[in-house]
Amino acid sequence: MMRGIGLFLLFAVLLSGQNNPFDKPPAEVDAALRARIKEFYDLHVQGQFRKADALVADDTKDYYFESKKPQYLSYEIARIDYFDNFTRAKAVIMCEMYIMMPGFNNKPMKMPTPSEWMLQDGKWFWHVDMEALRNSPFGKMTPGPKGTGPAPPIGVPGAIDFSTDFLFSQVKVNKDEVSMWPDDTAEVIVANGAPGIMEISVPTAPDGVAGKLDKTKLESKQTAVLTIKTAKDAKSGTLNVRVEQTGQLIPIQIKVKQQQQ
Repeated sequence: MMRGIGLFLLFAVLLSGQNNPFDKPPAEVDAALRARIKEFYDLHVQGQFRKADALVADDTKDYYFESKKPQYLSYEIARIDYFDNFTRAKAVIMCEMYIMMPGFNNKPMKMPTPSEWMLQDGKWFWHVDMEALRNSPFGKMTPGPKGTGPAPPIGVPGAIDFSTDFLFSQVKVNKDEVSMWPDDTAEVIVANGAPGIMEISVPTAPDGVAGKLDKTKLESKQTAVLTIKTAKDAKSGTLNVRVEQTGQLIPIQIKVKQQQQ
């Protein structure tokens, strides 16, 4: 599940205003925050969540207590943006973990994870802005009734749709039907709208029809060109594009036109 939401997490992290990116923080401030981030995530790698609670801001402790806490295998700081005169910061941490999502269960993946920090009494504390957390590219999310279930994993909005319909709508083609002559060529664009990498292939095609992808691994927002070729004896039928991470088959109807005698 965590991989499917990296985009939403980063959107929440980067949504609010920041200092000018050319404004460098004081060296001692930056060093102190990096040390604090290291301490916090080291404890999560070790599974010592109770100790990590000491680094959580007071107004976030309830959220931290109720949230699921993934145990990271490793991590690295990818980015830190400071604001409010270097008293608050938003970081992106690349966390290696096992992802509970079809196609990701057997190998760990690195996920961009938001990490917000605020300076209190001279020390940095991990903090969550609950209002900003509800913002997503699809608008303001509304939390469910309190007490209806456990809080989502740390930094994860609770109202994101993880239904089959949602997951299966992340990879799309620009045509679901192509009319072709025998010995003809056509192109279909395959687009990845998911937050992470999706791998695609062409497992089946009608007799006399061949489909070739110019790339089989799509980063987020990338597209691939599917080139379809028909032989002289090609027959109409369904060509399928398979999305490895979800097991989804995207059908493209191939209609082979008959030459007039």
